[in-house]
Amino acid sequence: MYIKWYELATKAMGYEVIGKPAIKEFKDIIITGMGGSGIVGDVIYSLLYTRSRTPITVVKDFRMPGWVSKDSLVCVISYSGNTLETLSAALDAMNAGAEVCVVASGGKLLEFAISKGLTYVKVDQGLAPRAAFPLLLIATLKALEFYGINVHGNLERSLNVLKYTSEVDSVAKELAFFIFNSLPVILSSCRLYPIAMRFKNELNENSKIMAKVEVIPEWGHNDIVGWELPLDVIRAVVVYDGDPLMEFVARFLRDLKVPTYVFNLEGDDLLSKILYGVYVAGLASIYLAELRKVDPVVTRSIDRYKEFLNSRISINA
Repeated sequence: MYIKWYELATKAMGYEVIGKPAIKEFKDIIITGMGGSGIVGDVIYSLLYTRSRTPITVVKDFRMPGWVSKDSLVCVISYSGNTLETLSAALDAMNAGAEVCVVASGGKLLEFAISKGLTYVKVDQGLAPRAAFPLLLIATLKALEFYGINVHGNLERSLNVLKYTSEVDSVAKELAFFIFNSLPVILSSCRLYPIAMRFKNELNENSKIMAKVEVIPEWGHNDIVGWELPLDVIRAVVVYDGDPLMEFVARFLRDLKVPTYVFNLEGDDLLSKILYGVYVAGLASIYLAELRKVDPVVTRSIDRYKEFLNSRISINA
């Protein structure tokens, strides 16, 4: 699935947005989703952080913030279309009078969008949700562009970093071997936070290991002290794109004799760097699953969590 990401992304460029966008300016934008769908919101938030004059919020919960109104644009993402938290958030947004658009491959969410006349983008089915990342990201970017929100000017060029090469494969394997038999801590700047968070999630789901994320500069006001007496099992992965502050982080950790891997990002702009980082992280988590002799596809604990939700919560969309 991961090796085909460039092919999938190219196909997603042809997705059609169905609906009639509201001809108005929104006071705020909310992107909501969970897990492999929710990371899309983190990426878009990072891309627009210094460019958007409209406040953007990422919600990973059952409910919308209390300030959501008819002047809000809410983009709802669920690959399966059956994520309870996301269905609940979509209903909350509708009840608040917000403009709601949907990205899904099917399920109750897509049925809800069609029945209510909402704007939507249908993505291809048949993938593990986390492996559908390029489809969900491009579909969401298209949905936002439908509303006049241009997140990225040259998307096709940025997608080139998703081409599977021997160099990409080599870095992924290096990371897998480096992390093997450790508790990895992934450190990144705020703008590259989506890579760190996605890497943690991939290690959790595919490799079946715990992992931790620390974000700079907040790291320098609390987490940094925790490294003074690091546990032997800890290994650090520093997400690096030339930022001098991240150079300091790597040097600081190495001075403390902490095994540290500097994860150098490829790409000419922020989106291509994020795509490259997410892509290599996904492949690395698969190689680590092989080293650990675990099935990267099966997620029994998530299934158990969803069974509990389904036994307690009923969503009538």
